[in-house]
Parts: sequence; C-alpha cells; structure tokens
Amino acid sequence: MSYNPYSFQGEATANDRFRHGSQPSMEQGQPLFGAQQASQQQMPPQQQQQQQQPGFNFQNPTQSMAFQLGQSAFSNFIGEQNFSQFQETVSKATSANGSLSLYFQVTTNYVINKLRVILIPFTNKNWQRIPEAQQGSNGALSFMPPKDDINSPDMYIPIMGLVTYILIWNTQQGLKGSFNPENLYYKLSSTVAFVLLDLVILKLGLYLLVSTNSRTTNIVELICFVGYKFVPLILALFLPSSPIYLKMIVQVYLFIAFGVFLLRSVKFNLFTNTNSDMVTFNKATVRKCNYFLFVYGFIWQSILMWLMG
Repeated sequence: MSYNPYSFQGEATANDRFRHGSQPSMEQGQPLFGAQQASQQQMPPQQQQQQQQPGFNFQNPTQSMAFQLGQSAFSNFIGEQNFSQFQETVSKATSANGSLSLYFQVTTNYVINKLRVILIPFTNKNWQRIPEAQQGSNGALSFMPPKDDINSPDMYIPIMGLVTYILIWNTQQGLKGSFNPENLYYKLSSTVAFVLLDLVILKLGLYLLVSTNSRTTNIVELICFVGYKFVPLILALFLPSSPIYLKMIVQVYLFIAFGVFLLRSVKFNLFTNTNSDMVTFNKATVRKCNYFLFVYGFIWQSILMWLMG
C-alpha cells in the first residue's frame, strides 16, 4: 500500500497537536485573568465603570496630549501673562453674563418683532432702549438684553442673515445654470469686504463727530446695526425680474425703510450714558450728527445695498 500524506492519521495528529497544545494556553491564561481581576479591584469605581461600558470611550479634549501641547506652545509664544489674560477674556465673553453673550440672548418673539421693526419702522413709536436697574461695576449704563427689549441690538439676526443671503444667492445662480464653487468664495469675501467698509465709515463718522462713551458707539453694536441690512437684501433677492417697475418700487421701499430704522436706532440711543445726555451737547454737534446719519442711512446704504444686490 502506498503512503498517503493526506490520510486521516495526519489530520488526527494535527488535531491532537492542537488539542494538546491548547491546554497549556488555557492554564497559562488563568493567572492572567486573576491578575486582571485584581487590578480592576484596585482601580477607582469610575474607571471600572468606564472600562465595563461597551463601545468607544471618548476622552475629554482638554485632557488630551495634543490639546496640552498646543496650549503650552501658544502660552510660550505669547507669554504666560498674556495667555492668562486671553483665557480670562474668553471666559468672560462666553459666560452667561459676558458682554458678547448678551447679544445672543434672543427669543422667537424678539426675532419676529425685530424683523417687523426693520421692515416696517414707521409703526414703532419708542426707539430708546430700556436701561437695567443695576449699573455695571465700572459705572457704565447697562441695558436690557434683546429678549427683554425690542430696541436692543443682537448678533443673531446679522449672522443668520449673512449665511442665508450667501446661500440664497448661490442657489439662484445654480437655478440659472451658472453655478461655480468659486462664486461662493467670491460672494462671501466681497460681502464681508462691503460690511467692513460700511463699519469703518460708520465708526469713523461717529468718532469724529461725537465724543461720547455711549454704548451705541461700541464696535459690537455697530456690527449689529450694519448687519441688519441683510434682511432687506434677502427679500430683494426674491423679487421677480418682471415687471421691472414693481421690482424697483419694492427695492426703493426696502432701502428707505432700512434707512429709517438705522437712523432712529442710532440717533435716539447715541447720547445716552450715565454722565451726559442730549441736553449737554450743543445743537451744532447734534445737527452734524443728524446730517451724517441721514446721508449714511439713506444715500450710502442705498448705494451699498444696490452694489451688493
């Protein structure tokens, strides 16, 4: 009989080798399991619970090595003292009572009423903001947040207006068949450039004409007022191209309405602070400020929105 290397004896030998070889591994695994169980007993309960939970365990980003290396590199770059001041500024701005977070305290009722005031400003009778009963720590007059005062500026509508305006403009370009991904960057950069130019003109004009520490001249609040222009710009995008006279009439109304809103919102709150009011300023200063706001709100804004649209 010839020898067959693939006969049952070879398979049995392999199986026997596997069966006999697997027993020491099981016996060797018992001490490892006992050591692992003993190490788990020495661990805190919180770590044991994290190890027993199935799935992925996500670490806190502030405890990761990359975050700590980046934090140390940034602190070494700007200095320990400047880094501590930076952390303090960010924590104050993002806290519940921070100066920047106050402009995002809005409600649905506020947003609806604010849009109504922007589009139909002739119905609003009172334009002065409501001051808080308690003044700030530095003696400056503080006002109610936007959710409690319709005349208070906010950052929610300008930011959402900018995003909505860019998306609607690019959607219309796509419906016309002329969409290009580069147009998204071009439109965003040109819009931000126009907004920055508008902000510089408003800030420089108020700085040269009125020397007051009013909160209305704050750069954050001026950004809010400048960003409200996206509300009429978005509505102007939905206007039909024909008849042309109807489109022109609605556009002129939107520009005039926004000019009235901007003029009254800035004018009636410009000379309000703790130490001075409109009576302490001479009539020539008030008249020059009114002329500037009229030219800025009606003429310049109409030209700017026509270029942006």
